[in-house]
Amino acid sequence: MRKKLWLIFGPLLCAMVLVVGCIFAANTHPKHNLLQEKRAAVATSATVFKSSVLKNQALGDPNHRFVPFFGSSEWTRTDSMHPAVLADRYHRGYRPFLLGQKGATSLTHYFAMQQMLPEIQHRQAVFVISPQWFVPDNKSTLKQSFPIYYSNAQGLDFLKHQRGTEVDRYAAKRFLKTMPSSSIKGMMQKVADGQPLSNWDRKRINLQLSMNNHEDAFFSDWKMSKNYENRIVANSKHLPKTYNRQKLSEIANKNATAKTDNNDFGINNTFYMKRFKGNPARFKNTQKHFSYEQSQEYNDFQLVLEQFAASDTNVMFVIPPVNEKWSRYTGLSQSMYQKSVAKMKYQLHSQGFNNVADLSRDGGKKHFMQDTIHLGWQGWLAFDDHVAPFLMHKQKQPHYQMNHKFFDKSWANYKPKPHDKFTQFKQ
Repeated sequence: MRKKLWLIFGPLLCAMVLVVGCIFAANTHPKHNLLQEKRAAVATSATVFKSSVLKNQALGDPNHRFVPFFGSSEWTRTDSMHPAVLADRYHRGYRPFLLGQKGATSLTHYFAMQQMLPEIQHRQAVFVISPQWFVPDNKSTLKQSFPIYYSNAQGLDFLKHQRGTEVDRYAAKRFLKTMPSSSIKGMMQKVADGQPLSNWDRKRINLQLSMNNHEDAFFSDWKMSKNYENRIVANSKHLPKTYNRQKLSEIANKNATAKTDNNDFGINNTFYMKRFKGNPARFKNTQKHFSYEQSQEYNDFQLVLEQFAASDTNVMFVIPPVNEKWSRYTGLSQSMYQKSVAKMKYQLHSQGFNNVADLSRDGGKKHFMQDTIHLGWQGWLAFDDHVAPFLMHKQKQPHYQMNHKFFDKSWANYKPKPHDKFTQFKQ
């Protein structure tokens, strides 16, 4: 009977032991490989976003400078003026590591940062703020999108680094609201309640992190996209060998004209046909009641700012516009939009985050937008006008003065007035 059982289950057991052995043999600190790092930097995939190994391999490369570019779906809008294309073509001494896709918001980025704290310490970063994140009720959207970009290692890294601060407690509470069935909810609840983690909790965290990191190292480079070759290199070949802003602008206009000739909104032809099927009429006046002025996203955004401050990261924030023709068609209020932008900028400037590229009024410029809300062609060049000098030249290190009032519901629910000074939220 034992022999028969062994013949049945023995091969399966051996295979499992072999797989586990291979996973634990995987090097969690692989050698630097520039091509692999280039591919990971522009993959814009959930796999890379969740991978500690791939992010840290590139961002920690001592011979090549990869800079984290945080954002969402704008990174997938690749054209000849995309920041990754320009950086590749003109050898500027940095390469964008694109972090974020559709649905990635502040809470998503905060937990992803926990995997790369040494790599953002005393470094630079770029962060694109999408005003569309700041909807009044984002609970259902967040519950759907957050798990796509979340890995258990992110939560474990957070638990490992937490010190029971107000920031930690807020982050843990938001995590529990978003991931109520997580395997680490017990430890998260302790942090949310201001209770210390036990010695057994910390041993469990370290053990699980070790297992997660080995698994990450084993699977991380599987099915890596060829975006670098197919999108970045392919587009960069058509640019002048030497950077020339005027020539690039001419190329941008030529490319945009050819790709936006089937509609009156200046929207990419393919996007227009796929999203609107050539008939946008059903969207007319559908955004008349949209508002980005009141949202818990303002509290979550504070989490990101707190982490940048704690890591002494010097950040360039970029606020994009919406397509002006499209906003007029859908009834989206530009007055509302500008008041929400003013609220974001106050949250930044009042705490010492003064590197802000506000492009929010440029949505009516020709060929500035690729679609309804994403930068394209001329928009990317304007983006580059701000970001490239910031990254290429030595910057004065900012002095942050954090204000925990921005975690209050009163801030999230505050509706700004025209020319608001936000005096009630000063420290």
